[in-house]
Amino acid sequence: MEKPNIILSFLFSIVDNTIFIGILSKFRSHQDNYKSIDTLVIIIVSIFTCLFTEFGITPFIKLTFILMILFLATFLYNLKFHQRVLVIIMYYFILIISELLVTLLASNILDKTVEGLKYTYFFLGLLSKFLSALIFTLINRKFLNTKIILPKILNYVMILILSLSTISMVLLFYSSLVISSESTILILFFICLFILFISLGTMVMYYNANTFYINLQKETTKRIYDKSYEKFIINAELRSDTLSKIWHDMANHIKVLEKINDIEDEKYIKYVNSIKDKFKEIPNTINTGNRLIDIILNDKYSEAVMQGIDFDIKAIAPPKVNIDDMDLSSILFNTIDNAIEACMNSSAENKYINLELYPDANFLCYKIRNNYNSTNGNSHMRTYLNKKKYISSGYGLSIIEDIINKYDGYMDIKKNDMEYLVTIILPLNDHSVQKITT
Repeated sequence: MEKPNIILSFLFSIVDNTIFIGILSKFRSHQDNYKSIDTLVIIIVSIFTCLFTEFGITPFIKLTFILMILFLATFLYNLKFHQRVLVIIMYYFILIISELLVTLLASNILDKTVEGLKYTYFFLGLLSKFLSALIFTLINRKFLNTKIILPKILNYVMILILSLSTISMVLLFYSSLVISSESTILILFFICLFILFISLGTMVMYYNANTFYINLQKETTKRIYDKSYEKFIINAELRSDTLSKIWHDMANHIKVLEKINDIEDEKYIKYVNSIKDKFKEIPNTINTGNRLIDIILNDKYSEAVMQGIDFDIKAIAPPKVNIDDMDLSSILFNTIDNAIEACMNSSAENKYINLELYPDANFLCYKIRNNYNSTNGNSHMRTYLNKKKYISSGYGLSIIEDIINKYDGYMDIKKNDMEYLVTIILPLNDHSVQKITT
């Protein structure tokens, strides 16, 4: 029997573990950077696989140990238990199915014996890895940037289907080893193919259901936000007008009181001066030139200050922009709400949000920078805004991405352990830019 080349075995293991990471990436958070962890897992597991092969560990024991190592590796990622199990099942389904199909093809269609196959490690290994990569690519291609968020029950159903399919094919394979009839073996081969196509079809349906569920969640989230925005804007406009009238009347009353010269009571003078000092403490109304933006920034500024956040705003905007009011408010609401929530959960003493909004040539530039603490676990996170309890996390950012794509804009997100920066650029029409620059 030919001993597999250790270098070739290592390269095959690299391919296998790359597929494992590819499957795992469907379930983990796309916002986190796992590149170094991915590389570490691929190299370490590949080394263990080669060592098991080099020392002649029997396939079943080797399979069990590698399974345990991969399962432990999933704890390096933020996954739920059923997702960890499903990742392992999907991975071994693809690997075992490709191995069985290649072996059955070579032993039955090409008329090679199982003993004879032991001397064709390179050819069969290469063919098997190609088939594994092909199956994964076919499934992955359509769902390249899709994160799996299906309910737990559907994940367990998928685990059951793939487990039964894999077990059935393994049993059919071992049955073919003790059957001498070529026609029966050929029938078993086609049954394996049928089970494979059924399983792959189930996986495609699983991913399609996930895509449908994501779109449904996004529509529901957008509807919740839109209703909240509409009510907020109406109430904020009324509140802004009322406050403006009150401040105007109070300022007039103080002017009248100051003109009363015949009252020289020291207490009275101190009282009037204290009122004037209180008015000085009231922050200046944010005036960007755009009424909708003014309403949102003024309200969010007040909310941030109430949370003890230093909110610095430098903003100027055209009176009218070629962006729908609901879309513009969605961008501002989501980014500022996320910034406030991040500051609330930051361990920094000085919590801050720096916001810049200004027209630049034919574009509206928007930047928001805030405290960020990536080490906080989900169990310690405080949720800002009650409506976020009813929707899945991350959809606010997804809505923003949809809006930016709608207007052919650009968004860039940069973050480190201490700070989070979002930059958004949206096109402006020439008419609105001329208005603001004249």
